[in-house]
Amino acid sequence: MQIWVFGRESDEAIFDELMFINEQKHLGLSLSFLPLPKLSDKVILAGMKERANHNAIAIVKNMPALLKADGSGIVKSHLNWSSLTRRIVSAGRKSELILQACKPNAGMAVLDGTAGFGHDALILASSGATVTLIEKNPIMALLLFYEHGMMSKNANWQKLLARTSIRHGDFLNPSFLALLPSVDLIYLDPMFPSESYSSKVNKNMQLLHELAQKPSLDDERNFLTMAKNKLNQGAKLVVKRPSMAPYLANHSPNQSVSNDAIRFDKYELNDWLD
Repeated sequence: MQIWVFGRESDEAIFDELMFINEQKHLGLSLSFLPLPKLSDKVILAGMKERANHNAIAIVKNMPALLKADGSGIVKSHLNWSSLTRRIVSAGRKSELILQACKPNAGMAVLDGTAGFGHDALILASSGATVTLIEKNPIMALLLFYEHGMMSKNANWQKLLARTSIRHGDFLNPSFLALLPSVDLIYLDPMFPSESYSSKVNKNMQLLHELAQKPSLDDERNFLTMAKNKLNQGAKLVVKRPSMAPYLANHSPNQSVSNDAIRFDKYELNDWLD
């Protein structure tokens, strides 16, 4: 997969780091660096159109950002884990719906099978749980590895990120999943059509919709089957959905926790797919 990385000449060191991650983690991307005189939206958009490439990255303020052409402009989005600092510090079951649903605790082993930008996994790890992030898309995996490495240099983040690890692979691939240990909680947020949301999705979600496909009904069934095979006895699966979306694979959960926008469906291991 060809990926153009736009930046200034001074950003070449960051590009070299992306190249190293790509090779070390066997992501299979073909990365090419294109230095630009300025990183205005107009100049970047011209570069994207010239190369007819919709999968592109720009290094903006020392951070790689995903790019998406949007009419006469572009949408830029980076993982920006540092923006979650205050939220992570104050995270608790009263403030975070995901923690109400998952009820993670210190020492719990958690598998996030559809990591995306990694934000939900970080909130789960704030509880003291150990979280493994799985990301299928190689571009997203590249950005996750980069962000994890960069933020691990921040002393305030080191304890949290020591409890997290990233794996590039497909949760629905039995051979890949067999390499990972069984866990106490599996968390899934599979892609869903944008029209399932009650309001227009934000720019991060727009970019994820560009990179990921909605799972088929067979895929949804496989999500449930694969999850059950990877859970310890008495463990649970939690699936994140838009509030108005049908249940994953039309399989009713044991319990749901929701607000106006999102819903978390909880499946107890002993009670489903018998």
